[in-house]
Amino acid sequence: MPRALTVAACLVAAALPAQAAFVVDQVQVRREGDAAVLALQFATEVQFQRQIATAAGDTVLIVYQLVSTTNREIGPGSQLLALDHLKGLDRLRLTDEPGQADRERRIVLRLGEPGTVRVRQGADNRAIEILLPGRGERLAGAASAPPARPAPVASAAASGDSEVQAKALLDNATQAMAAGSHRLALDGLNALLDLPPNASTRPAQAMAGDAWLALGDTRRARAEYETFLRLYPQGEDSDRVRQRLATMPAEAAKPETPTTVAEPERRDDTTLDASVALNWYGGNGQLRSQDFQDSPIAGLPPTVGEAQFTSDRASQVVGAADLSWRRRTDDQDQRVVFRNAYTRDLERPEKSRNRLSAAYVDHRALKAGWGVRLGRQSPTGGGVMGRFDGVQGYVTPIGKLRLGAVAGVPAEQLFDTQRHFYGLRLEQDRVVGALGGSLYAIEQRIDGEVDRRAVGLDLRWFSGGTSVFSQFDYDVAFGATNAVSVQGTHVAEDNTVYTLLYDRRALAPLSLGNALTFEDPAQPGVIFTRIAPRLANTTVAVLREQIVALTPMVTQAQAGVTRPLSPHWTVGASLGLTNTGAIPPVPDVPGFETGRPATGDIVSATAQLIGLNLLSDRDTHVGVITTIRSPQLDGLLLAYNQSAWWWSDWQVEPSLQYYRDRTPEGSRSERWTPGLRVTYRGWKKVALETALTYEIGSATRVLTDPSGNMPPTSTRESSRRASYALGARVEF
Repeated sequence: MPRALTVAACLVAAALPAQAAFVVDQVQVRREGDAAVLALQFATEVQFQRQIATAAGDTVLIVYQLVSTTNREIGPGSQLLALDHLKGLDRLRLTDEPGQADRERRIVLRLGEPGTVRVRQGADNRAIEILLPGRGERLAGAASAPPARPAPVASAAASGDSEVQAKALLDNATQAMAAGSHRLALDGLNALLDLPPNASTRPAQAMAGDAWLALGDTRRARAEYETFLRLYPQGEDSDRVRQRLATMPAEAAKPETPTTVAEPERRDDTTLDASVALNWYGGNGQLRSQDFQDSPIAGLPPTVGEAQFTSDRASQVVGAADLSWRRRTDDQDQRVVFRNAYTRDLERPEKSRNRLSAAYVDHRALKAGWGVRLGRQSPTGGGVMGRFDGVQGYVTPIGKLRLGAVAGVPAEQLFDTQRHFYGLRLEQDRVVGALGGSLYAIEQRIDGEVDRRAVGLDLRWFSGGTSVFSQFDYDVAFGATNAVSVQGTHVAEDNTVYTLLYDRRALAPLSLGNALTFEDPAQPGVIFTRIAPRLANTTVAVLREQIVALTPMVTQAQAGVTRPLSPHWTVGASLGLTNTGAIPPVPDVPGFETGRPATGDIVSATAQLIGLNLLSDRDTHVGVITTIRSPQLDGLLLAYNQSAWWWSDWQVEPSLQYYRDRTPEGSRSERWTPGLRVTYRGWKKVALETALTYEIGSATRVLTDPSGNMPPTSTRESSRRASYALGARVEF
């Protein structure tokens, strides 16, 4: 295949994150009012779509969308997170797995004890939060409950009533102070102060200083008191705060512990979670032309090299290991994380690959307000484009202002090049009201040249059940925009979820290394693996111009709503658009002398009907109709999926899909795909899963003569494909 024809594929490959079966990067737990909150941090950008709860109240299905990647790029398999170590909470199981669409994923949450669950977008576009109302006090009362974060990011109340939520948070903080649980009080106070200004904001600001003073942190206590006086210079409470400041020592010495309040015992919690999984994925299929099937020899077995027959076989074994150690005290939070997956391709051994997703040590000094993470890790923003080996850290010099730095090398190797990067980030929550954000600058170098030099801005806004995130990344070296993105989610009181997404980004992040994916006209056919030889007949400036010209922009837009109609029925609808821009003529790049056309607008409209507990108290039914219109084809997708729990431990999921499309030239195709997945979770430490899908397809291909001298020709094809999987996971 000509090298020029592979450029688009190379650019796409360069844009993909390191494949990994682990999408959920970490889970943190905190108290918010009377609720326990599970904060899920993801390794990629996500957007919450909807939640579905069974009548039994012990199973919740959380559906979310991948923004900048797809399930094909992540790879097959599911991720199980067992949260047995959370004392004060019941046995929890979270399973993250692919959904029906290529960008859809879902989390199956199983509760040890039935209860109410609410879900919302988290602190940024890599987070989703699960609220368990009524379980916060239970979590706080446990001796080994996780300590609160010193300065949590702004969070949205599940209901839209900020005053009611703020009053509840203040009451809980007052009770915690009286009981000597000062850090627990700070948890609620920080959550309260992240809300829009309300009647409880003033006493909460003063109480935050009291809590830090009781904990012996005079520096933070002084900062909270001074903030209070700047905001509220007059009043009896202002006079009391001034008296407290006047009696505080000039040096940051720990004051005597008040004799009227008993301090709780210092926390020192250590947890160790580990699991291993082994999955086998297989498949085979065949494609024959109808002319062959109608011939007298159709019943004979195929011969090697038969032109009218193609087959595909797949057989892979994937082993995965996940280990997480954590120690938390009042002063620090330490973590050691290791996640690795090895894929053994039994059909093509040369394609076997090991994928190290995470191998890092993380230390956070809670009182001092700084943290550092070292090793293989996922990006947390700041312009870092993918997993990397390196270090990132932050300090909190003033209030909630955070200064961060990062340095490392990309985890994915680009030919034989040597790459590294470094960057800075300035971040603060509640800059103005509910608005927070961060500024960053980053530079990546390749073989001594500037590979990427970018500045960016991330903004986030929370109010009630609404969260909005925006991202802007501009490459100074290329003088071009890498990404512009805005996504919003609103969860109404009746659990109606509204989502909005606009995302426009380069097909691959602009970088000098992309020049290795296309030819040098002075040396046709030569494959370059380093930048220096590529610069032998050109300059960096010329290469950057060519890279910008050869990198189209991809635009995504989507709006959707999911609304419960009754305890048994929910409806949803969404409208999406995707467009990949054109590549203009680039005379100096072989194969692109005339450019490439744009895809045009690919518009999809989807309607969903979701049934809950129709056959039992633990079943869900999802019916989907999707229409696709584009300049290349018109398509229709009908899908049905059922998920039911039988005998408490068996999850059975039958499914059926029908798809058809037509092109303007007259080509047609259609396929039926029934499937079945069965999971057994009856053992405490072991889970078994099996899946089977079978595709039956037919197609009519119409080929036209570009010159117009010959009439169109058509061929008919039929296909049969089966795929199957069997896996087991063991927890320790």
